[in-house]
Amino acid sequence: MFPVRISLALAAMSGLLAFGQPPSPPPHGGDFFGFHARMGMEKLVKGAPYSAQAVTQFTQTLADGSHIQRTSTASVARDSEGRTRREPTIGAIGALEASGQSRKEVFIHDPVAGASYLLDPIAHTARQTPQAHTPNRTAANDSQAHERHARYAEHNASIKTDDLGTQTMEGLTVQGKRITRTIAAGQIGNEHALEVVTETWYSPDLQATVMSTTNDPRTGQTVYKLTNVTRAEPDASLFQVPADYKVIQGHGPRVRVQLNQP
Repeated sequence: MFPVRISLALAAMSGLLAFGQPPSPPPHGGDFFGFHARMGMEKLVKGAPYSAQAVTQFTQTLADGSHIQRTSTASVARDSEGRTRREPTIGAIGALEASGQSRKEVFIHDPVAGASYLLDPIAHTARQTPQAHTPNRTAANDSQAHERHARYAEHNASIKTDDLGTQTMEGLTVQGKRITRTIAAGQIGNEHALEVVTETWYSPDLQATVMSTTNDPRTGQTVYKLTNVTRAEPDASLFQVPADYKVIQGHGPRVRVQLNQP
């Protein structure tokens, strides 16, 4: 099995790793708010099954005015019991690059069985890790977290939250929110104040983020969107380890995260 080292950019590309559950905004807000949603730090959601394609596009503008664009996709699904599956398409890395192949890995989180699995379709192995014993997040937990964030924002002029109202995306009613994080001049060696703006459109019915856009003058624009959303119950086999896979006990891939925060 080839080792996969994922930086923040690639993690967000495959993020897509995300099921877009409503994240509790951390004090830093902004860029980390969007990152938190994409990295699968989601609460247990029952009774809201769906499947979709998640697309993340990065656009960076260089000093000469030219652009670098990267797009990645992932198939995501959640059943009525809260089991989740994400299958990102990861670009060729190392030895795979020469062959022009893309590497695929499947992530299954099964709160019913109390375990998570990383499937390797090439080696036919499933690396199993126990579910962390942390209290289940509830709607009340989320409400309290949002209230804490609101209180923090009131006493911290560098973070501003705006309500964008509602609209329809992918046949779902979504609620919009804009979080603007201002990095004061000199805080990270910057000559002028910098603004990192994240707009998130969240579906209460699906309990998932349907679209988010982050504009960061340091890294460019990141757009995440769920497409082809289907509300039907996904096939149960999607959340099971195939019978011909060898189950290996151990930890999943380690993701090194580097956040551009002061």
